[in-house]
Amino acid sequence: MKISDAQQVFLSRCYSQNLSELTIDWYARKLKLLGVVLAQKNVTEIESVSAIHIREYIAILRQNHQSTETIFRTWGALKCYFRFLHLEKVIKKNIMDRVEKPRRERHIIQPLNMAQVHDLLKRPDTKTSRGLRDRALMLLMVDSGLRLSEAISLKTEKIYWADGLVTVMGKGRKERAVPISETTKAALAEYAKVRGESDAPYIFLSRRGYAMKNRYVQVALRQYGKMTDITGVRISPHTLRHTFAIQYIKNGGDVFSLQSILGHSTLDMVRNYVNLAQQDITIQHRKFSPVDFVPPPTA
Repeated sequence: MKISDAQQVFLSRCYSQNLSELTIDWYARKLKLLGVVLAQKNVTEIESVSAIHIREYIAILRQNHQSTETIFRTWGALKCYFRFLHLEKVIKKNIMDRVEKPRRERHIIQPLNMAQVHDLLKRPDTKTSRGLRDRALMLLMVDSGLRLSEAISLKTEKIYWADGLVTVMGKGRKERAVPISETTKAALAEYAKVRGESDAPYIFLSRRGYAMKNRYVQVALRQYGKMTDITGVRISPHTLRHTFAIQYIKNGGDVFSLQSILGHSTLDMVRNYVNLAQQDITIQHRKFSPVDFVPPPTA
């Protein structure tokens, strides 16, 4: 079977399983790039792909400075792809059984403090529709901890203004309701007034009236970050999510409601946020504990 045909068979399987559009797009992009790499080596038949080819493909990703997380997820996507082809008897052997799992580096994402959040939110030009949109989007993410994919795919009909809730489709096609603040509601409503009519169901639209792309938001956030004096913190959608989680715990929120809001299936990740919040509280205690300002007893 031709490589392009094998990819199409796999993607059809993804559609039949009702995977999210973002997940299917992820698979499609990774398999397309694999096809390009294989074509450069004159490999056109799926049965001719070897473990050596896959290792070379992963090496190319590393040479292109892809993060270890992206490389790990790509390896996982290929593992799923070739396992499917093997089960369907498209290939005789699952070559991924011989491709080692790439090492995954775990970096602690430094959150923003609230002064930095306020500084960042001042940067969009709210005299323009783009500025109103970007500010509303940033507020939504730092107020609710939504993943970027969840935020940009939020549908207008899924904003429940009276209840102060939005409903999003999370990982695993699991829908959940997430509360939002009055400030975020006001920002969304202000943007909605200038958004204009569109057949697209999403609240956040590009200038051409289409759904926004992940890449645009990532770049825009970095640009807004450069306008500030913020240093030592990566300005990204995931940083906004981490900032929400840690501030939620510091302000007295409990781990179970945080797990529900963030859409985590287990408490493992939530415990990480608790640990980070406690570390910050310890630092503040060392700075401001009144006992440290009590003079030592005189001899």
